[in-house]
Parts: sequence; C-alpha cells; structure tokens
Amino acid sequence: MTATPPPLLLAGLLPLGVAIAWARLALWQVRAPAADRAPWWRLALLVALQPVAAGLLFLTLQPPRVPGSAGTLVVATADAPRLDALAAGDALVALPEAPALAGAERVPDLGTALRRYPGTARLRVIGQGLPPRDREVAAGLPVEFAPAPLPPGLHALALPPAVAPGAAFRVGGNVGGVPGGSVELRDPAGALVATAVLPRSGDFVLTGAARVAGPADFSLRVRDVAKTVVETVVVPVDATVAAPPRVLVVAGAAGPDLKYLRRWASDAGIVLTASVAAGAGLDIGDAAARLDPGTLARQDLLVLDERSWAALSGQQRGAVLAAVRGGLGVVLRVTGPVPDATRRQWAALGLPLGKAVVPVRLAGAGETEATALQLGPLPRDTVTLDRDAADAPLGAWRASGRGRIGLWPVTDLYILALAGTAERHAGLWSHLFATLARARAGAPPRVIGPPGGRLALCDLSLPATVADPGGATTTLLADPAAPGCAGYWPRLAGWHSVTSSGKAWRFHIATPGRALAAAENRTAMLQLQAAPQSPPSATSNDGARGPSWPWFVGWLLVSALLWWLERRRSRRPGAGHTPADI
Repeated sequence: MTATPPPLLLAGLLPLGVAIAWARLALWQVRAPAADRAPWWRLALLVALQPVAAGLLFLTLQPPRVPGSAGTLVVATADAPRLDALAAGDALVALPEAPALAGAERVPDLGTALRRYPGTARLRVIGQGLPPRDREVAAGLPVEFAPAPLPPGLHALALPPAVAPGAAFRVGGNVGGVPGGSVELRDPAGALVATAVLPRSGDFVLTGAARVAGPADFSLRVRDVAKTVVETVVVPVDATVAAPPRVLVVAGAAGPDLKYLRRWASDAGIVLTASVAAGAGLDIGDAAARLDPGTLARQDLLVLDERSWAALSGQQRGAVLAAVRGGLGVVLRVTGPVPDATRRQWAALGLPLGKAVVPVRLAGAGETEATALQLGPLPRDTVTLDRDAADAPLGAWRASGRGRIGLWPVTDLYILALAGTAERHAGLWSHLFATLARARAGAPPRVIGPPGGRLALCDLSLPATVADPGGATTTLLADPAAPGCAGYWPRLAGWHSVTSSGKAWRFHIATPGRALAAAENRTAMLQLQAAPQSPPSATSNDGARGPSWPWFVGWLLVSALLWWLERRRSRRPGAGHTPADI
C-alpha cells in the first residue's frame, strides 16, 4: 500500500502547481496570435478550475474526518456481546480474553490497538472490562464502559491479615447471582469450619481459627439453593510464629481455666511458663516465679490472677509496674472473689471492678453463657478489650509508659472450649495476648497490586529476594519512583517468601475466580471512567478517516473539463496552438 504524502507537503505542492498552471495560461495568452487567443469566458474558466482541481486532489488524498463518532475505538473484552452494527468511523478490536466477534480485529493488548489506530480520541469498552495490563495504557483517554452482566459467584472478598497461632480470623465478602445460596468455610483438611445462608444482599462474614502455626490454605465454597458448588476460592491464612511472645503465668491456684489456657498456648506455639501455687510454699507449675527486674525484662506478657497479685510483696508489685512502664504487658485475670484490698489497688491503676457477678453471653459463642465480675466506671483513657453479645464492655486496658496493663473479668472462659466453640476460646486469648504483649519490631512488608499483575513490595530494605512456590529465587530491584519499594511479577500462585535483612516473611498470590476477577475488573473500569480525562486537542484530527472516492470523482470530472477546455480548438481554418502545445 502506497503511503499518503503528509498534509503539509500537499498543502505546499498543490498551490505551487496551481501557480505554474496559471503561468502557462498567461504565457499562452500572450504568445498566441490575436485571432487564436482564448475568449474571456474560456480563460476565466481555466483560471477558476485550476484551484478547484487542486482542492479536490487534496481532499482525495486527505479526506475529511467523519464528525461525531470519528476516532472511537471499540474494545471487546471477556464476555463481550455480539454487536449488530458499528457507528460510522468506529473501529472494533478484540483483546485475547474476548470471544469471537464478526468484524473484530484481534490484538494482543490495548497498546498494540492504539498503535494501529493512532487517531483514536476515545475508547468504548464492552464486556467485563480491561485486564490490569491494559488499564495504565487507557489512562488519559476518555473511556465509555458498557459492562456485561457479572457471572454468578463471589463478587467481593476480604481476606484476613496475618494472625497469631491459635487466633480467630474473619473472612467476609459478597456473593451475587446465587439467590437462596450459602457459603462454607473449610479448613485445609476439608472439614467444615463455618457456614452461613446468604441474605438478599449477598453479604457474609465467617469466622475460623488458625489452630496451628504456619501458612494454611482454607477454602471458601459458594453453593446454590440446590447445594451445588458454584465456586471455590482459596482463603490463605498465615499464623505467624516468627517471634512468639514469651508469657509468664503466675496463678494462685490450679483450675480448669488455666488448664485450657495452657493447652491453647501449646497448640499455638507460644512459649508459656506457668507458676501455680499449691499452698504451704509448694509450686506445681513449671517453676516458681521470681518477679525481679531481670526475669520480667525477659518476658513479653505477665498473667496474674487476684490471688497471685495479693501474694506479691510491695517490692514485687513495684518491679511489675516498673516493667510495664518499660514495655511489659500484664493481664489481671479474675478467677473468683476479689479481696477489697486488691480491688482498691486495681482501681488505682485505672481498672475498677464492681462486686456484682453477672452472666455474659460472648459474641460468636452461640447460646453459651459465662460468668464475669461487673466493671466499674472506666476512666476516659481506658480502652475496651472486647464486647459481649449485647455490646457491653468486656475487659479493659490502659497504657502505662511503653507497656499496657489490662483487666479480664471473665472467670470461666474455659466453658467455651467444652461447649464446642474452641475457636472463640482461642480467639479471645489470642486477642488478649496480641493486644497487651510487649510490642515487637520488624513489621512485614506491604504487598500492593492486583493478583496476576505487577506487585510492589514496600517497607523493606534492599537487597531482598523472593522465593516462589516452585523454589525459584528472584532478586528484587529498587523502584526509583517509589523509595523503599521494589517491583515483582509473580509467575506462580501460592505462598511466596520475601527475605530482607536476614528476616523472612510470607505472602500469598491467589488466582481469583472468574466472578471475582470480573467484579474487580468492573470496579477498576468504573474508577477509570470516572477519573479526570484529558480532552482531545482542538488541533487534533478528531474522528476516523472519511471516504476518498467522492472527492476523486469530482477531481476526475474537473480534470476532464480542464482538458476539454484546453484542447478545444477554434473552428476557423488555420487555428494556432493551444496551451498544451506550448
């Protein structure tokens, strides 16, 4: 195909050609004998038709753009419907995810399509929307999005963050297109953990527990009203045990609450040392506790009950409070009646207790009721540890220096484990320990980016490496546009490990289901459509190239008329030369 000369070159050459033609006419008119000179009307037509022919030739080579719909690129994506007809000047391209469409030109990505259609002034996207690789290319262009219906299944999913071993976690989301359906959370072995019937809105929240340390792949199943599985997605849960808290429990007596606390700590991988008084100076725990500054500095959390607190000397209580100001966490656990002296000392710490013993129904524990001492009026600077099913405060804590000291008034939390709600029992203790234990340095890096696309790993120090599930290791390169971040393109789904400064963290790359991927694409496309766009330049050729043939026909007719006028000889014998003979 022959390339069309640039418009500016044509705009310079054609007037020059008209000027040369006029010069020929003038020379002919002057040099011809008086009898052979053209009459004024023929000369006027020849002069007037020369620029007309040049203009028609310019429009033949550079036809005007089609107004209105010109410059619109229609982009077909996944689930794009069949189009009956395109508007004049529209071009239709199909991305690899799109189905077969009549008249669509296949392109590997949006960037290739824009290079093939350089005059594109706007985009019309049909189907499920642009995949992540093409959204950045579309930025800056006006975008019209005509979404296809979302497939039935999971349309939104909120995954749990890393939790402590034995802690409870929550996973929530939204299911669409499955009326009367249900969702199930299953553990890595396939056992049912939690289930819920979907309301009309499709929203749900399920609770599970990370019973063992390390990464685990739970699963979320969506079932329709006939109990047929519609979709299954992975719910990655990372029970981090890189730095388990060092816990010292000093109990005034043995009891079932302490028994189940120690069992939970053992399952969760927590280093727990217990000192249990048996009377007459005997200790039936791991070892008799020495609450001196050196021992307390080696602990992250100290758990005391009302009897062990009352048995402390003034020097020991002073050492405990000094250690709290240095960062130690303390749990004051109620196991029975609290002496008045202990009640006054705890109130002086900002954690007042009432005398009434009340039944409490814990949220997420079904119909099971526990027993607790009622809290007194709490100072303004106290923070609630948890709330019961009636949304009443259940425990509280206060900051003291760099540490925290909390009061837990439930006396028989172990009944949750006996009543079949061990996840709730584990979740409460995990929440208490995580809230009050000494803060540890070394936060995990942030992973930013869509699944399957480029990820940004931030808040890490370089050099750093990433190991994928197949064992391949990639050295990360710093992103000059984002200090403290590095880019990474995952090749495999599953658990990855990033190592930086001698420390390692895990993160999970999931393959989203079809419905969830479509919902994420729709959200991203709506944001892209609503983003401020740069309007097309006033000097740009807005629209698609129009047809050339009408202008060519006009140019051909005018050229034929010019030829006839120049070749027409005088009917008199002995007529002279025409301009074409000069």
